Amino acid sequence: MRILILGLFALHFIFLAYLNNVYLAGLPMRSFLILLLGGLIFLQDHTILARLHPVNLVYALLAIVGLVVSILHDVTLVNIFNGELKLLQSYLLVLAAYFILEQYGIRTLILVIVGIALPSAIIGILQALDVAAAWQWHTNLQAIQNKELSDESRIQIAEVLLRAPGLALYAIPQTYMLLSAMILTLYAVLRRPQDQPTQLLGAGILLILAAGIFASETRSAMGAALVMPAIIYLRQYPTKVIPAGILLLLAGMIVMLFSGDNGADVDSRLVSLDDASAVGRSTLYKYGTELFLQQPFGYGFNFDTVEYATEYFVNDRNLFAYEPYEKAQYIVPVHNSILNLVHTYGFIGLILLGYYVFRLVNGNWYRATFMLGSFMNSLFHNAGILSNDLFMDIVLAVMVYEVNQQNATTPVVQGAAQTA
Repeated sequence: MRILILGLFALHFIFLAYLNNVYLAGLPMRSFLILLLGGLIFLQDHTILARLHPVNLVYALLAIVGLVVSILHDVTLVNIFNGELKLLQSYLLVLAAYFILEQYGIRTLILVIVGIALPSAIIGILQALDVAAAWQWHTNLQAIQNKELSDESRIQIAEVLLRAPGLALYAIPQTYMLLSAMILTLYAVLRRPQDQPTQLLGAGILLILAAGIFASETRSAMGAALVMPAIIYLRQYPTKVIPAGILLLLAGMIVMLFSGDNGADVDSRLVSLDDASAVGRSTLYKYGTELFLQQPFGYGFNFDTVEYATEYFVNDRNLFAYEPYEKAQYIVPVHNSILNLVHTYGFIGLILLGYYVFRLVNGNWYRATFMLGSFMNSLFHNAGILSNDLFMDIVLAVMVYEVNQQNATTPVVQGAAQTA
């Protein structure tokens, strides 16, 4: 059973990473896989649920709050079901990753996730270098997926059409996956500070993952890919030559991307408006903040800021001033994971997010660094912690496991824990 669960976990990650748009009976194939995984894990060891605090508390409260707020705002049963299902899938992914950690250890989890993510980073690098075969591999992979893209997805993909997606659906999911793989690689580096082969291999993998992120030309992810290794290496290995080389290479990539012919095109999924892209994002944040201030208790599951925009502005409900050219709110969602969270659950969602992060960091410097990297990216995109970033959920499972191990006086990152 343990081997079957491990195999299904790896298969689920492949569908999540590369075949996210394969649907069966109206649901993503990965949804069926994670539900099956959750059931098998419960049958194998139902006591695991007791070891997932504070995950149990946070997700249970989110499910209750989401249901109540949705009912109060007359959200359809279909949308309520979809919202609760997304929460359940996120929870089950944390559960599944935690089971792998308990049964096989962190090394196996790292090998599975990094081993699957690394080819996509390499393909993304080749795509950035205009290797035709790399783009054809992506085309072939998308051809076998059977779900028609939503209008929102089409807009998002069109905006990043020329940015390297690797083997993911498009560039943004690619960066979420590679950032999570980078965090797990940094965990491996921290676990064996004196093991030179591990350090060299880890540095090489980090460079490939970072290059894949830079190839996607997503500035928020690029910043996170630079900041996290910089903090980890400067704090943990200040005298080593390898981290200095990594920092120089990453800095060189940033300089090349911003100073070359394509530098002006480097974007963080900003809307394609006639004005500067930063103005478009500023408009989205104004609008998203207004929606929260107008309804601090939230709007319920599947709230669409784009669909709501016309009604909102036609009725002149806005609190802030908007120029005639500010039209981003009519085109794309707010592109901020925390705003999405409070739009669904209200201020209670924000409180639960703060509690969740606080409990998982638990005063630890490198976990705080990983959280920083996650927020650096998700504050400019729609997915994030507790907001359907399923890649980060795997990392959070490692944090839960580590906190539990530390409470039992056996930390996962032994070398780093000594300096924490």
